[in-house]
Amino acid sequence: MASSKCPIDNCKRNSDTFCDHCQGHICTKHYIEHIKAENIKLTFVSDELDSIANSLNEFSMTDFAFEQIEQWREKSHRRIDEIFIEKTQQIKAHIDQKITNQIQELRQLSLQVKELMDEGDASFKQIEQIKRSIDEHRQQCEQLKSFDFFQVNVNAINLEITFLDQKLFIGNGTLLSRDHQIKLNEFYGKQGQIWTLIYKATRDGFSTVDFHRCCANQSPTITIIQSQDNGYLFGGYTSMSWAPLKNYINDPNHPFLFTLTNPHGIPPTKYFNKMSTYAIYTHKSYGPTFGAGHDIYICNNSNINKNSSINFPHSYFDTTNQGSNTFTGNKAFRTRDIEVYQLAQM
Repeated sequence: MASSKCPIDNCKRNSDTFCDHCQGHICTKHYIEHIKAENIKLTFVSDELDSIANSLNEFSMTDFAFEQIEQWREKSHRRIDEIFIEKTQQIKAHIDQKITNQIQELRQLSLQVKELMDEGDASFKQIEQIKRSIDEHRQQCEQLKSFDFFQVNVNAINLEITFLDQKLFIGNGTLLSRDHQIKLNEFYGKQGQIWTLIYKATRDGFSTVDFHRCCANQSPTITIIQSQDNGYLFGGYTSMSWAPLKNYINDPNHPFLFTLTNPHGIPPTKYFNKMSTYAIYTHKSYGPTFGAGHDIYICNNSNINKNSSINFPHSYFDTTNQGSNTFTGNKAFRTRDIEVYQLAQM
């Protein structure tokens, strides 16, 4: 086969070299020219890298953070001074009142003793009663001197810093946006908490065997379910293990359900548990299942079987009044994906 000619500027040389720039065959001369032209661009790339590095060196990224912490320090000091004045005044007023009461009672007792002495006919019973009163006042006086009548509980001041570029739900999950990660930690009650992905249905399998293989004896966990239709996100949290015991599991540590996205436009919402003894249900033939009803039930191979169901509310409070339609718009549904995250130690 005869070689074709180089297509550049009516070049008469043979196009015997493939050029990535042109995405076609050209002659060796023009190929070398293109290589040189592309390499010249590296100078501009190098200059841009130097410019970025210089801007990072010139800009002190810690200034803004330190300024915020300094503001917190000054505000905390002012608040400490306010608390100090408030509490010292409170203690002084309390002690002054106790001393005033003691002196008044001692004066009354002294008058009683004087009257008995003037009359000269005090009975044995009256004298014993006065002695007991004197002993009680002596003990109260000693208590005042020993400061046994109050206790100071000191709570340490704490400053939490959350790095917004830090991923909170780690392990290559795909369902949660950054905002949803922050919201789930808000529901859990600890800003900046780290969670580790232990089960992802599209990776590990949709069967209940796969779920229990990955999640049995793992706790606490957050389960995120994505519906096949429209990709709605919802799920629940439990501090208990998903070990397949064929039983309802009591979770006294505030389990909850949640919606992140739904067909009703409800913002991310946490649904509190009202029956801790029916927080979750574990069975080898069941996926993650919450509540006695079951509020949320995931069946075997939930991506192809439409047997997963919502029977909400039963063991959890419905504060958005959508009932079984809350999470997906339907009682029965299939799943597109499921992710389970375990609490990471911090």
